Amino acid sequence: MSTSYRWIVLAVAVFAFMQTHLHRMAFTPLIPRFVVDLGLTYAAAGAIQTSYLWSYAIAQIPVGIVADRWGTRPVMIVSTTLLALGALAFAASAGFAETVLARMVVGLGAAAIWVPAMRLIRDWFPSGELARAIGLLSGGGAIGGTAALLVIPALASRWDWRVAYGSTALPALVTIGLIALFAKPRQSASVTARGPKQHLRSLLGSRDLWPLNVAMFCSYGAYFSVLTYLPAVLVRQFGASEPQAGAVTALITFGSILSWPIAGFLSDHLRQRRPLFLVSEGVNIAVCLLFALAGPRLGLPGAAFVIAMMGLLLGGTILPSVIVVEVFPAELALPALGISNVACFVGGVAFTMLLGYLVDVTGGFAAMFVAAAEIHFAAFAVGIFLRETGTESATLAPPRQFRA
Repeated sequence: MSTSYRWIVLAVAVFAFMQTHLHRMAFTPLIPRFVVDLGLTYAAAGAIQTSYLWSYAIAQIPVGIVADRWGTRPVMIVSTTLLALGALAFAASAGFAETVLARMVVGLGAAAIWVPAMRLIRDWFPSGELARAIGLLSGGGAIGGTAALLVIPALASRWDWRVAYGSTALPALVTIGLIALFAKPRQSASVTARGPKQHLRSLLGSRDLWPLNVAMFCSYGAYFSVLTYLPAVLVRQFGASEPQAGAVTALITFGSILSWPIAGFLSDHLRQRRPLFLVSEGVNIAVCLLFALAGPRLGLPGAAFVIAMMGLLLGGTILPSVIVVEVFPAELALPALGISNVACFVGGVAFTMLLGYLVDVTGGFAAMFVAAAEIHFAAFAVGIFLRETGTESATLAPPRQFRA
């Protein structure tokens, strides 16, 4: 099969990954409506959001192993089917408990898209194009998140939140067909014969994995948390309507449509991963502190400008995932990605609940933004010690990888 086919495979992977972010962000612009209409606290709204993250995180390690043994295409088809079913169940939910369970099904379905898609990219793309391919994949996720923040509140205002959320099942059904037709594994790709225990023993014994996990735990945990509550910040502190709040929040995800691929291209060109990650974490720290200190004095236009700049400069946060793919050999890359994804979403769960609690206790958002800045600073500090893989081969010898 021609190597040019890799771009078709990447396009399908991008469209599939769009669905995970579409569903991840679909509830976020509905939070102000839920808090008022259902009499929920922000911590309860955070629990609904994090129920997605819990099931997503729990599934990551088994997904890496199963996709490695069963193949990427069957796993992606099953997961996307679950995604569509969970969306329909959420739209039909009658209470808090049903909503939480439906979001867990959505998270379980979304869990098995990123890791298999990364396996397709590793199989089809040479090491000199890995970061740009992963950047484009991440940009697809940003497109999905942007669509959720723009379309969901508009549909909810015109009709009902159930109609708005239920409509997200339609692109998932289209995705199933695209995966079945075009997401073909490369014939030369090898399948490991190792068992799960050998995978986990090798990975957990690696010193390279733990700094990556901590950096991603803090970086993505703070990012997901701020993104969850930002529409509520814009409604309560800046007087925005729900559609306006969704549109302004979407400036982050819209900017990352550009910044994630650009960071990948720059990283491949410079043959460095770590510096761009540190730059993006520095931007996240600065934005959180600005919202904490200036607050409503920024005004809605000023807040929109800061949010847009954040979206355009956070692209380096994808590069730890590139490092994971480059550090570990083919037979361990998927389980390693699963473990690092667990770190991302456990961080999202923990910090979303923590920041929601701070909002409930303080009655405002300043403490939430200060805490988010501190979490991003922890990611920055750990990032200084990440292994630089940009100048190394994509597959390294095990003795160099698994340092005792």
